Formats: sequence, structure tokens, C-alpha cells
Amino acid sequence: MVEDAGLDREFSAALTEMTEPELFSGGLAAVDYDADGDIDLYVVGGASEPNRLYENQGDGTFLDVAEAAGLDFLHLGCGPTFGDVDGDGDLDLFIGAVEGDPYYVLENRDGVFFDVTDRSGVVFGAENTVSAAFFDYDVDGLLDLFLAHWGARRREGDDTETVWRNNGNFTFTEFSVATRVADGLTALGVDRSFTPSFADIDADGDGDLLMVADFNKTQVYLNNGDGTFADVTDRDVFVDQAGMGSAIGDYDNDGDMDWFVTSIYNLDVDEGTYFGNRLYRNWGSAVFEDVTDAAGVADGGWGWATCFADFDNDGHLDLFHVNGWIRYRGKNFTADQVRFFHAQGDGTFRERATEVGLEDKGQGRGLACFDAERDGDIDIVITNNSEDHIVYYRNDTANGNHYLGVKLAGAGENRYGVGAKITVTTASGSQVREIRAGNNYVSQNPLEPRRLTWSYCGRMVGSRYLTGCRPTSC
Repeated sequence: MVEDAGLDREFSAALTEMTEPELFSGGLAAVDYDADGDIDLYVVGGASEPNRLYENQGDGTFLDVAEAAGLDFLHLGCGPTFGDVDGDGDLDLFIGAVEGDPYYVLENRDGVFFDVTDRSGVVFGAENTVSAAFFDYDVDGLLDLFLAHWGARRREGDDTETVWRNNGNFTFTEFSVATRVADGLTALGVDRSFTPSFADIDADGDGDLLMVADFNKTQVYLNNGDGTFADVTDRDVFVDQAGMGSAIGDYDNDGDMDWFVTSIYNLDVDEGTYFGNRLYRNWGSAVFEDVTDAAGVADGGWGWATCFADFDNDGHLDLFHVNGWIRYRGKNFTADQVRFFHAQGDGTFRERATEVGLEDKGQGRGLACFDAERDGDIDIVITNNSEDHIVYYRNDTANGNHYLGVKLAGAGENRYGVGAKITVTTASGSQVREIRAGNNYVSQNPLEPRRLTWSYCGRMVGSRYLTGCRPTSC
């Protein structure tokens, strides 16, 4: 499937020769960078291969145009993330890196990207910048930048290089201390952040920061609505031991955002066990409950990037994630199959990866879930840190269910409507989606809702920040 689609790169580095940050780096972003209506792919290549920009030819096949677009960098890139920084209607780009390699802030000018890192004000000393997210946390119309720096040592009062406020002239200012996000991170001593995500978890109209982190250090920051955040992490609830990937969605269709975090599953060890992924159900007003065991989604091996998506258009969000590592504490994770947790419609999931043809056993890190051919179902592209670097699964589900695609036209400078909440109501109930410029773990889904679906046509009844919408099928 990869060669037929024009995604033909292999990964040349050997796992045995890679440092730990190199082992967990990499990733991709799936966005419509050229605004032609289909989703393109930007893939980082590691130190031995240049990054690639795969332009979608409109039918789910791709052509590499990285050199012409100015994006063929050769570095230990990590977590590429697109957002409209200057509010001009096109998508700009941030690319992190590990082991002190160059990171980039890039301005999109008519489909060609220019390096503006030096004048952007984004200057930091962290050696590992794993994932990123764009969000207008202070509601001034401009997308701000949030970064995860795994392994950075912090002391009380330090700027943690996490929150970068958009000044409006394609420059940023570090605001981690002013927003109080630094308070929570410096209390940990070592910043183990992997994946920043935004969602309105308390339904008060602003975006809250969910920061997945390693070593029991995942954190929840509520937006106070005044440019600051409050650390409300409840260690009795948020218990993931090795948080890596993040998926946010209303899996139970009750109107609020739930949270899935990938984490190591290994019960057969002598020095403590790892009890796996965590599914945190939101009961409203940011009151969460760990429902992992009842839902049946704990065993994900060594999980990384993940996404919520309705892969069969039945109105219920399914879960997919990649995984893999080296042998650890007696268990071999080097050929661990991806996980596909199919929603059963009652709050539980059934693992069906082999049954539906999802058999990849590579060293999965990045993941994008999106409709590559615009045929109404969600496809999957994986990046592995192993021989089969790019794996593309086309979704050929055919069950007659309907779907709705929505394109947002945001007022002001937030042209893509990042932060918008869309609700669709049908005879079978309501579904809610949020628009994010965020991260699954080193990877990004498109800035569009992942298909609102039902068994017959319904009616869209509400959307925050929505000034224009276009149903693409019904």
C-alpha cells in the first residue's frame, strides 16, 4: 500500500545504535498545507534521511515536494505541528528535535516555508523537544505554542520553556512562569513531558492543558480564563505510570471530553508491574474517573501515539494506537502488534487489530488518522523507527452509514477555528467534536473534526467559534 501511494521511504538507523531520545523521536503531521481540500503528510526522517513533504494528489496518493517547499531538513526532527501563527489563512510549522539538534519555526508563504526561527523569539536550552501544540489559551485571537521537553531538569522559579505566547508579529515570548504552568513542572524536578493537548474539559468555553508525561508525571491544568492555569492533577485518578500518547474525545457521547493515555503494559516483572493504558472518563466539570479495566483497553504493549476516531461510521469513537520498544525487564516489545480497540456502543471496547487487517509490528511512534481519499472513512498512517518507516492503511469499510465533514471559517485571525466545538444531533443522540492543532505523540491529525457519523442524515445544531460550515457528504 505504501509504494502504491508514493510513500516509499525506509528507515536506515539501527535500534541498537540509537540513544534513548532517538528511539522515541520522529513522527509526522497530516494537514492540508496547500489548502487544496485534501490532506498532505509531513514526515521527519531522522539524522540519515531528509524530512519529506508528501503532497496528496487528490486520490490518496502522494508526491514528495519537500525540496521545493523548503522543508527537506536533515536533523533528529520530532513532533512536527502546523498552525496558522500569523492569521493569514495558511498553515505555518514548528518542528522539534532531540539530542540538541536544530528545531525550526517556519512561516508558510504561498506554499513555500521560510525559516524564521532566529527572529521568532523561540529560544531554549532543552535538548529534547518531543511534541507541540498550538492553541489560543488567552483568547486574543492568536495561536500560542506549547512544547514538551522530556528530560529537562528544572528548579523552582525556572522558565520551563513550555508556554510561548504569540505576540502577533510572528514572534513569541516565554510565558511558562506567568501562566503558572511552570509551577507544576518545576515541582517535578525533571520535566518528563511527552505530549501537550488542549480540550475544554470543564465546558466553560476555554481550552485546558492536558500534559501527558512519563514516570507518573502526567498533569492537568485548568484554564482560569485570565491567562493563567491551575494545576488540578488528582494523583488518585491520573495514575498512568509511563504516559506517552494522548487521545481526547467524547467516547461515551455524553457531551464532554474524555481522555485516553497510552502507557506500558507488563504484568510479568519482579520489580513492580506496569498496568498499561488508562481511559479517563469525564463526568462533567473536569471530574474524571479511571474506567480502563471496565472498558477493556489496558493491554497496549508499549504504547505511543494514539487517536480516537469512528472508523466504521457507527456513531461511536474507536481507539487505535501504535507501540514498540526494545526488550525491557524480561519482556520483548520489539515486534508488538498495533492495537485497534473497537467501540461496542456500551462504553466497552474489543481489540480487533488482526481481524480488521491492522497487523503492523514495527517500532511505532507517530500516527495520523484522517480521510486520505475523501471517501468518508478514516485511514491510518504510521511512522515506525524501524525498517518499514511509513505504513499506510486504507480504510475500505462499506456499511452504508453516513458521515458529515465540516470545514470551519473562523472569524478574525483564528482562521481554522482551533478550539471550536461542534455538536450534531440525530434521532440516535448527539455527537461532539473539537478542533485541535495538537498532538497524538510526535504526530498531528488534521485541523478538522474526525467525521461526525450516523446511520441516517441528521441536523447540525451548534458550534462554538463557527462562522461558516460546509457539509461534504450526507
